[in-house]
Amino acid sequence: MSVVTTGCVGAGRWCDGSSLSSLVHDFLGVGSGNRSTIEVDPGYGNIDAESSARDLGVKPGSSDVADKATKAAQRITRLLHKSMAADPFLQLLAGDIAKAVEEMVSLQSSWPLFRRAVASRLMEGGYDAAVCQTRWRATEDVTSGNYEYIDVVTPASGKAVASSERYIVDIGFAKEFVVARPTAAYTTVLDALPRVLVAPPKVVQQVVKVAAKAARRSLKSQGLTVPPWRKKRFMAAKWLGPYNRTPDTAMEPFVAAAAAREAMYQIVGFVLGPSVPPSLSYALL
Repeated sequence: MSVVTTGCVGAGRWCDGSSLSSLVHDFLGVGSGNRSTIEVDPGYGNIDAESSARDLGVKPGSSDVADKATKAAQRITRLLHKSMAADPFLQLLAGDIAKAVEEMVSLQSSWPLFRRAVASRLMEGGYDAAVCQTRWRATEDVTSGNYEYIDVVTPASGKAVASSERYIVDIGFAKEFVVARPTAAYTTVLDALPRVLVAPPKVVQQVVKVAAKAARRSLKSQGLTVPPWRKKRFMAAKWLGPYNRTPDTAMEPFVAAAAAREAMYQIVGFVLGPSVPPSLSYALL
């Protein structure tokens, strides 16, 4: 399968696109087969601020923290809903990802293996999918780190590669925003975050920005210091930093191991894990 890269020199190379500093700059806003489709509910995410505040055990309008959390949850939901509703390809992709996650859920105890198995299923379905690795050095404001997620690139519609579209797929997205002693208000934000994210980079950028701010407010309200790995710049680097797109051949050992493990579970009669419930058909996104 050919590998189409966006902003990359080639498969297996580091893809800068923009420097990490400019990505963080933009993130912070400084200076200004039969594929399943996802049925988008027009009323999805219509969170009422008053009822939400009441659920949190506070009087409507009496808590600035609860109000900000509700607005953050609403913002995240609107961003994801709008992106999904306007993109038929994204709806098809989301349906196939939901099926791949369900089929490979028995591998969830090993996230690297689980991630590669899902990427493999997408490739088998004809998608140009790959595991992307981000890695960044420490700076004055950002601790060094690394992260992995899946991406899917659509074929260019014309001769210009720039016409390709790239989608970020993270099968463990929501857990990246878990913080110590979360407030009841912040829980509403966590509930709005998708467990499995499927979205274009621009949407991911906006969702991460909103969620990172909410996480900071939760920690501060509990009298806790924001750890380096939960600061906005660090969170931005995970999905928006320079990335290395793993070529198909490098994934073969992981794919073979995943297939062998799944076959073993089926032979001995192990339950492969809970199915993805229908209610997650959009929540997965």
